[in-house]
Amino acid sequence: MRGRGKYGYALAVALMAMAPGAVAAEGATTPQRTVEGAQEFLRQVLPGNRYLSTMMVEVLAKARRDGLRAQFDPLPPIVDADPIAPCRSYLIGEIANTWLTVRDPATGEVTEAEFAAMAGDDHVGSPDGMHFGSIRALRQDGSRVYLRFAGEQHDAELHLEGSEIASRVYAALDFLRRQCDPAAATGF
Repeated sequence: MRGRGKYGYALAVALMAMAPGAVAAEGATTPQRTVEGAQEFLRQVLPGNRYLSTMMVEVLAKARRDGLRAQFDPLPPIVDADPIAPCRSYLIGEIANTWLTVRDPATGEVTEAEFAAMAGDDHVGSPDGMHFGSIRALRQDGSRVYLRFAGEQHDAELHLEGSEIASRVYAALDFLRRQCDPAAATGF
């Protein structure tokens, strides 16, 4: 009986000694964060999620200022998030099937319009892509990530499948924002 205790103790010590090595080996296989890796992550996870471009959010804000209630239905799906250069990727949503509904609470009148016809295009998002260094504000609220680009007054909105993936998208965008900021070289 006493011999088994020694072997059990020796086995426990051996296992404990191997544990840090196992953790180190695990950490060694974790890829280092890079601009290219973050852009590839976004390329893989963003398509199929929903997107309100800055222009669309401006339309909603104008309706509110005019005392109206507006909404887009369905929210446009992201169809392209491909990288096009370091620090620049597409963020394109398809609006071909998106309707803008505007309600006047005072009269109860409802107006609907195909948003693609209003916008003159079946897609929203810059044809030049977005430069991650132009993100001036970034925040997450549950399953939504909000991006404010340089020179804009309103946030673009990413509507994701859940808060866990939203946290990961937020982390990738924040990494890209910091890495791609042209003013970062100043040290501030």
